Amino acid sequence: MAKINHNNYLNTITELFRDAKKKGISHLVSENVDFTGRFFKMNGAEMINFGTCGYLGLEMDPRLKQGVVDYVNHYGTQFSVSRSYLSSGPNIDLEVLLSKIYDDRLVLVSSSTSSGHISNIPSLVSDTDLIILDQQVHMSVQTAVQLARVKGTHVEMIRHSNLEMLEDKIKELRNKYDNIWYMADGVYSMYGDVAPIKELVYLTQKYDKFHLYVDDAHGMSWYGKNGAGYIYETVGLPDKMILVTTLAKGFGVTGGITIFPNHDFLEKVNLFGGPLTYSHPIAPPLLGAAVASAGIHLTDEIYELQADLKTRIDYCNTLLADTSLPVISNRITPIFFVGVGQPKVGYNVVKRLMDEGYFVNLALFPAVPVKNTGIRFTLTRHITNPDIKGLIEAMAHHFPLALAEEGKTENDVRKAFYSIHPLTSIQSQVSRLPGQSSEFTVQHETDIEKLNTKEWDKLLGANGVFDSTALKFLQQSFTGNEKAEDNWDFHYYLIHDNHKNPVLATFFTAGIYKDDMLSPYHISVNIENKRKSDPYYLTSKTIGMGCLLTEGKHLYIDRSNPKWKEAFKLLEEELSLLQDLSGSSNILLRDFDSNDPELKEFFIEEGFVKIEMPNSNVSENMTWNSDEEYLSSLSARNRAHIRNDVFKFEHYFDAEIKESLTEAEETIFYNLYLNVKARNYSVNMFPYPMKMFQNMSLSPGFEFVILKLKPEYSPTKENQIVAILGCYKGIKNYVFMPIGLDYDYVVSHGAYRQTLFLGLRRARKLGYKNVTFGLSADIEKRKLGAKQLPNSSYVQAKDNFNFELLEAISSTVETA
Repeated sequence: MAKINHNNYLNTITELFRDAKKKGISHLVSENVDFTGRFFKMNGAEMINFGTCGYLGLEMDPRLKQGVVDYVNHYGTQFSVSRSYLSSGPNIDLEVLLSKIYDDRLVLVSSSTSSGHISNIPSLVSDTDLIILDQQVHMSVQTAVQLARVKGTHVEMIRHSNLEMLEDKIKELRNKYDNIWYMADGVYSMYGDVAPIKELVYLTQKYDKFHLYVDDAHGMSWYGKNGAGYIYETVGLPDKMILVTTLAKGFGVTGGITIFPNHDFLEKVNLFGGPLTYSHPIAPPLLGAAVASAGIHLTDEIYELQADLKTRIDYCNTLLADTSLPVISNRITPIFFVGVGQPKVGYNVVKRLMDEGYFVNLALFPAVPVKNTGIRFTLTRHITNPDIKGLIEAMAHHFPLALAEEGKTENDVRKAFYSIHPLTSIQSQVSRLPGQSSEFTVQHETDIEKLNTKEWDKLLGANGVFDSTALKFLQQSFTGNEKAEDNWDFHYYLIHDNHKNPVLATFFTAGIYKDDMLSPYHISVNIENKRKSDPYYLTSKTIGMGCLLTEGKHLYIDRSNPKWKEAFKLLEEELSLLQDLSGSSNILLRDFDSNDPELKEFFIEEGFVKIEMPNSNVSENMTWNSDEEYLSSLSARNRAHIRNDVFKFEHYFDAEIKESLTEAEETIFYNLYLNVKARNYSVNMFPYPMKMFQNMSLSPGFEFVILKLKPEYSPTKENQIVAILGCYKGIKNYVFMPIGLDYDYVVSHGAYRQTLFLGLRRARKLGYKNVTFGLSADIEKRKLGAKQLPNSSYVQAKDNFNFELLEAISSTVETA
């Protein structure tokens, strides 16, 4: 099967962060001046720091600074030897002190929390175990899990803190694996919510094989006895839990801590635990600071520090309660999250706050779903109550202004967050119709015949199989079918200005999509195995531009109109309403020129994520009228291909062009199509229903290229049909629709190439200059003279879960 360019997760993330960096929101740099914890300088301006995680302010404590000086004088700047050879005395001293914080539990220290995870997880989890990841578990855990996956450990994912889903996974898989490890955070770094740890511990007691691996980095120091953290204070250290935390936030230094429930687990990591063994330990100066911080944690002073921070947290919560800001975070943590909805609103709010002198973080995809972008800010003891009051007042002032400037409302934001945090003020149902600008009128229909079809065909009909005739065929084919995936809801949109000039025209269908539609071959094969028992595994209700049968430019938009973006925003409001009413998870905009920077920037600002599509294959401006003229239009290499791989096999076949098929031929076509579908995962979709093939035969716009093996070459001694190509005679393009193939003759007799060439020859006979070949098989189509056009699509999802689960599956090492 020919390779196609699939969506690359990292490229998608890079696009978004590049956009945020360009807007001055991310990857910022502070100036080289004294850092106080409360203030820093950036671009010449003094900023109040609401963006770092030194919750207790210990990184500026004189005792920690003196510890650095003392230890660097005694032990130098590094201890450059592997722990498996020699451990430094100060490192062991620190572990003894940390053990006291955790009631003399077994403790190992690593150079960072990330290196601790990399040391722990591959050492503790075997290839006969199962890992279940919480959707929001920290990226450092997910990175370490990839190392366990490499050695064969199976990995699953559940929705964030969804205990019902977790228990279902345990029940489903407990008999297949020796142990099941659930990996989660204690306090989550984005929304500031906490793990349902008591319920999780109960599950470890209920299921023998079930274990917990918890990263409580954001719960450390500011909470609990001796600052041991949220998880340890709440449940201690149960026998089947590994607890990991950090020195790098509230503790005031850098480094990671793992607390073990037994010697067996500790020994597995300590003897040969990845970077714990082969990487440098914490440097002596930082050990000095960590020992000083541990001393503070082991005195009653820690409770004074905690109480001091808590007064700020309580004060901030009180101020927020007097605003209408949509606060998503948990009230007990020093992490605050105010939802803004779309990234463009977030960019606007953050810039406004920075102009006022407040530094906050913008939580963006993939850390949160695109439509769940938010302002994340943290409190430390460096921050004063007047600072907090100033920030909340600035946020309350600028939030509605930013929304208005970006054409959004508070209700839009609250609806976006309802599914993850149903605040009492959030409405679960649409309470208003989309507001329409007085400069435009919006027509929304669900039947093509209710439109002015002449206008429609003029605007969009020439672009593909979506002129009014084709759309009648599509509506008839994808309604009233038995299977849910074979039924699509059609939605047509026309937007005119006050002079009745069309500014925008497009259509969407709402239906069930496979989430792995554009995934690599081996991923779809693995997922299809699961679909044998669960047909709708990893599928989503999606509102997609065009439909799953059409290809081409589905959007007419008059970009010469200075307010075309306003017209598109009206379309977005209509789609948002349709999304709520239909229960769809995703909105997909399809088939845009990958080299159109203006549209790319606009769609990303509107909260869409760019994904790369397979190339379109087209032949344009064809003028040849004979095989000789056709050959002369090709490169020398492709001419040789046509002579050797097409003309050479012509004598095997009879070709026939038919405007309709018999019932028997329809059945043959459908079965041959299923042959192709079973082998082709390049664009993985549900098979089209038989009804579509029957309607193709009845529709006046279609005809069929039928390839038959001559009797003298056929084992049945009859004209055996080995390929059928459905073709649509469009206004401008001759379009190749589904093809059906008998694979016994694809390699030996060149049936696929022969059929494509016959379709090309037929198009020219009818006078067409343009042929649309369809997606995938780029190399074969290029040999016939087609050129490849790079396509981009843009998706907006209510929820990241299926996206993240698919990415987790995609990280699996492909095995033979």
